[in-house]
Amino acid sequence: MDKLQRRVLDFIRRRGLFQGKERVVIAFSGGPDSVALALILAELAEQGCLPLGLLLAHLNHCLRGAESDRDEAFCRLFAQRHSLDIQVERADVTAVARSRRLSVEAAARSLRYGFLGRVASDAGATAIATAHHADDVAETVLLRILRGAGIRGLGALPPSRPFGAEHPGLRVVRPLLEIGKSELLALLHSRGEPFCIDSSNLSTDRARNWVRHDLIPLLERECPTFSARSLCALNASALKVSRFLEEALDEIWPTVCRSAGNEEVALDQKALAEAPEPLRKVAADRALGILSRPPGCPPALGFEHYEKLVALARREVGTQVLLPGGFLARREHGLVYFSRLSSALPLPIRRLNVPGRVELPEVGMSIACARTEGTGPEEAARRAGASEVFLSPEETGEPLLVRSRRPGDRFHPLGAPGPARLKKFLIGRKVPLHQRDRIPLVTTQDGEIAWVVGHRIGERFKLREPAGCALRLTAHLADP
Repeated sequence: MDKLQRRVLDFIRRRGLFQGKERVVIAFSGGPDSVALALILAELAEQGCLPLGLLLAHLNHCLRGAESDRDEAFCRLFAQRHSLDIQVERADVTAVARSRRLSVEAAARSLRYGFLGRVASDAGATAIATAHHADDVAETVLLRILRGAGIRGLGALPPSRPFGAEHPGLRVVRPLLEIGKSELLALLHSRGEPFCIDSSNLSTDRARNWVRHDLIPLLERECPTFSARSLCALNASALKVSRFLEEALDEIWPTVCRSAGNEEVALDQKALAEAPEPLRKVAADRALGILSRPPGCPPALGFEHYEKLVALARREVGTQVLLPGGFLARREHGLVYFSRLSSALPLPIRRLNVPGRVELPEVGMSIACARTEGTGPEEAARRAGASEVFLSPEETGEPLLVRSRRPGDRFHPLGAPGPARLKKFLIGRKVPLHQRDRIPLVTTQDGEIAWVVGHRIGERFKLREPAGCALRLTAHLADP
């Protein structure tokens, strides 16, 4: 075992990166960093120091034409020469970026991690090893300083982290964080081991490449006290602070979090307002991490975003904060909601026959209508609820229509003295803004609202006869 291998092994053991005998996927690009990582882990496994089963995973992003194909061929040959298993896929990143309206970099990252997660799941792996090294840490910390990150944001690259909620038990590990790029290159040159060069990494048009090729060398020349090692130390300190704050939030999270789902996270306004300011920031990050895709990767927020989020729990009802990545935070009655802006999809007008049924896939619901006999006002009042109501067929006419709200909609709720704006009714019912377009409205053919589904029927449409014909409307949620 050489000195470099011993340092990597010591780091792995100190940080507890691997948990005994397990299957590990190596994110393998064919570049010098991933080649060095594969060699080191393979040799440590062969020597019996790490009881690991290794699998290389290479995703061809198809971004550099023949160069990308060359890298793929190299990765296959490397695996063959070193008797390692490899899984290879190709992805049209440009097309995905266009269809999802993402940057090429964001689309590539999403596809890459999706690929790594599938490979790990299929192989029964419990860890994905990436080749991030000390220079990557320094560059990332410096980029975040330039962006204006806070202390937690400077904790850029932890040695280990959960992969995401969609793959519980799977971890991302970074065994090379204490090793410099020059040391990895020296290892490969001493072995005569070939590797690929990604030509896109040579251009300084990208911020990271500019930091790598121009800014860091400038700082090393002009600032004698500057070193990449100091930035790595800052990363480690910030990670400790983040871990402390996360543990503090864990203690109060059951009180702070009212609900957490794929579409929205609701935090208790009072509990959030009483929490120390740093914990309010951590709570916002956690809420956004739950909503993000993949989970656990919240959008990068700037100083102004955090300042607004910290103050939100103490602002008036209706205050909202637009966030990067298409997210919205909004102060509601007793709650602070986090949601995606795209979660509210307006419903097209659909016909509801009498009797009949209409599917509403946009909101995961269906509404059925049937005629009943012998139903009077008392029975209707007893049986009615959020998902079942009874209407007068003489007043509704047929067929009925189902749609979303529109600007200017008016509604006369059952028991109210007269009609008012639908918006006012929904505010009175404390319906969050981002949920209002998801509420189906059952209307007559001339547009009068007969039922705000899940809330109340219109006054004109109530049953009046002691026992007669009624329309029974039921709303059913689709199976998850």
